[in-house]
Amino acid sequence: MSALLCPEKKTIKLLYLRLTDSAPLIVAKELGYFQEYGLKVQLQKETSWATLRDKLIARKADAAAMLAPMPLTLEQALPNCHERLLSGLILSCNGNAITLSAELFERLQNYCEGDSQSDIALALKRYLHDNKYPPTVRLATVYPFSSHSLQLRYWLRSADIDPDRDIKLVVLPPEQMLENLHSGVIDGYCVGEPWNSLAAHKGSGVVIAACNTLLPAMPEKVLTVTESWHQANPATHLALRAALLKACSWLAARTNRAEAAKLLSLGQYLNLPEELIQRSLNDQILYHRDREILANPGWHLFAHIDNDCGRPTQEKARQLLEMYSDLGSSTLRAAEAYRPDLYRQTVDFLLAKK
Repeated sequence: MSALLCPEKKTIKLLYLRLTDSAPLIVAKELGYFQEYGLKVQLQKETSWATLRDKLIARKADAAAMLAPMPLTLEQALPNCHERLLSGLILSCNGNAITLSAELFERLQNYCEGDSQSDIALALKRYLHDNKYPPTVRLATVYPFSSHSLQLRYWLRSADIDPDRDIKLVVLPPEQMLENLHSGVIDGYCVGEPWNSLAAHKGSGVVIAACNTLLPAMPEKVLTVTESWHQANPATHLALRAALLKACSWLAARTNRAEAAKLLSLGQYLNLPEELIQRSLNDQILYHRDREILANPGWHLFAHIDNDCGRPTQEKARQLLEMYSDLGSSTLRAAEAYRPDLYRQTVDFLLAKK
């Protein structure tokens, strides 16, 4: 460890959800990157994004891998919260897909003129016209202010479907999506991997759109801490960002992704088949259980010291915020939650160590 980096707090708790793009945290833990920078990190799984958010704000954890819009929209989610969130590192981009139940997909075949994502959206529009009120289709997303909500709404609006009137939108934790799809509680969802691939593999669902083909390179997960924690622990925060950016850069090399899938599949992490995890990490997608696996370039993008993916600029923040048409202009000040200066500090630190 560099003599210039002396973490104020060496033992920290880092929160995450069971998703393929939690890979940087697991890689940093298993390959010793946290330890290299003087940290002893406990990775703690949470079930829902709201629970993860609340634990971070309540100081029951030090940091979290969080949905990219969450630090920007804390005021809308929790109007009475006096804490602020910030991020100095975008961990990943993309990684989501839209999946419909096998039953709904079968019904839509009577309305389909093709099998592209736009054809299926138009088929859904025709189906909803014949089954108007009350809304007969329930689609789930993982959090109101999420890339998933933006991507699902974008896909629906591409067929002139009003997400707030024509269907019923609900929020569910990612790992509860498949069970609710299988039981008929919901008719589809937008969620991160591996829950789309798993639905197609089991035959419970059909993947109809990989979200990187809808809104490419959208920031997905960010390393998040509270502003007060950062002020009290700037060196610890730098060590954490450095370890995770190193893990992200390792993941950016495609040759490392088979090993990453093996780590993710372990019982203490995702506890799911290695083959399924490796498929999406390798940018391959199974849309339907009875069809062939296809290439989906760029499904998982991770930050790298030599590219711009990990830089949390205020321009990126504003682009996300502007997609929420119901947020007022004053909310654009929330873009300050993205801290490019902290990212630059991390890159400079890593380059100095080379």
